[in-house]
Amino acid sequence: MHTFFAQIRAGLFLLTVSALTAGTVQAEEPMHPYHHHQNLHDHSGHQAPVGVMGDHRHKKGEWMVSYRYMYMDMDETDIGSAEVSTARVLSEFPVAPLSMDMDMHMVGAMYGVTDEITVMLMIPYLDKSMDHRTRMGAEFTTGSSGLGDIKLSGLFSVYEQGAHRLDLNFGLSFPSGSIDERDRTPMGPDQLLPYPMQLGSGTYDLHPGFTYAGHHDRLSWGLQFMTVQRLGENDRDYTLGNRYEGSSWISYQLADWVRGSVRIRKTVWQDIDGADPELNPNMVQTADPTRQAGKRWDALFGVDFNGPADSIFAGQRLGLEWGIPIDVDVNGPQLVSDTELTVGWQITW
Repeated sequence: MHTFFAQIRAGLFLLTVSALTAGTVQAEEPMHPYHHHQNLHDHSGHQAPVGVMGDHRHKKGEWMVSYRYMYMDMDETDIGSAEVSTARVLSEFPVAPLSMDMDMHMVGAMYGVTDEITVMLMIPYLDKSMDHRTRMGAEFTTGSSGLGDIKLSGLFSVYEQGAHRLDLNFGLSFPSGSIDERDRTPMGPDQLLPYPMQLGSGTYDLHPGFTYAGHHDRLSWGLQFMTVQRLGENDRDYTLGNRYEGSSWISYQLADWVRGSVRIRKTVWQDIDGADPELNPNMVQTADPTRQAGKRWDALFGVDFNGPADSIFAGQRLGLEWGIPIDVDVNGPQLVSDTELTVGWQITW
């Protein structure tokens, strides 16, 4: 099975490289002031899939507001790259997570300070729930919801020539998400929830990265690499692990108002440094800071609907993207995602 997934991943990667190569040969064209203006303003045709954030700039004075809904379902437990049973987890811990659902609502805004600099604000609201089973067979559910970590970032033009552009991304997130979420468990009515059920990092975090995008005729493609670098230790004596994420995508304009996309994504995340003194790492895997690291490949498939320029929906975009894992390797036992869905709406003026 893993060989099959590896072949899928390799095929998607080669498809992306082929499109990039073709675009470099075919899409190179001389820079012209009008063409530069067109590239900046024609977001609907050349934006990344809706699950990619911070992928484009706006021209000076231009605004965009957006709403995204993201859903993630986790009901498989892995150690390394192998799925394990709940009984296997309960042989090591008194409590085993069975599944976790996460809903995130993200409100965002972008503004073009100049043609070369765009600033972006993202405000997330999270809703999490996790089902558990004890060695005695009892089952219970915990939940948390509230504001996540707010992020302020900028996109800075480094290169733009013809159909190709390269931007630097740099952001800072603020510890607005709670790390003190509590709920009822078999241990008592007001127990601190483990790390995955908290709403924020508790630290100021840097978000550096870069985005490349190109296009030719109806075909668009791009690459993005982003990291999350934690700054210091939070007031509960731990630091979440750094994260590294790279994406490559291809999209094709099927009609004037609809575009399909395929994206591959690699994510790596590290273990937690330190530990919350109120959590017992021997009780449940989610409370053990040394069992949080992992890496994964995902395949994501999207479709965008863009409002026609001569309609009341001009400047609007509705996007959907659905993703599944193709390879997972975790320092488990850990719950891993089976599927994810992003739905987003944007309006530009």
